[in-house]
Amino acid sequence: MPSKRKARRGKVNHDIDKRKLWKKLKKRPVLKCKEISAFWDKTKTLQQNLKDMGLAYDANRSVQMPGKKPAVMEEMAIKPKVPEVLESMETEVALGEKEKRFLISGDDVLFCTHMMDTYKDNYKAMARDKRNYFQLTPKQIRDKIRSFKRSKTQYQAYLDAKKRTDGMDNEIMES
Repeated sequence: MPSKRKARRGKVNHDIDKRKLWKKLKKRPVLKCKEISAFWDKTKTLQQNLKDMGLAYDANRSVQMPGKKPAVMEEMAIKPKVPEVLESMETEVALGEKEKRFLISGDDVLFCTHMMDTYKDNYKAMARDKRNYFQLTPKQIRDKIRSFKRSKTQYQAYLDAKKRTDGMDNEIMES
């Protein structure tokens, strides 16, 4: 009786050209950085391209760690052949990142505002509330409220509305 572990010979598919398949697999990676892709030389290797642009391929070789033996910093000593890449990357860093807009759904906004108005920071009481349809735990409610506070535009609108209603309440009590 043959062994169960015995490997079976694979079937040969004569419709596939193995050379073309190999060329498809050998494609170069897609570069997301505009500055690097503009000056990329397809005839050179990755290490050669980065070295020409003044970028480090291996950070351990290019940056000397304190307390180690003095090492030859060969990659950083060489001046870049294409300094435009470094200059354009530095200007992009100086501009800063775009502010990411983080929003949550309208239902979650209503849920969070109701809970915060009713219970302040008492998450255990929030978990027992009848509007907690999905039976969220106190920690899940806390995380949902934290994400609501992270959405700056929605949270600021809530604070403005709350400030307006608090001002109206004070005027009614005074009169």
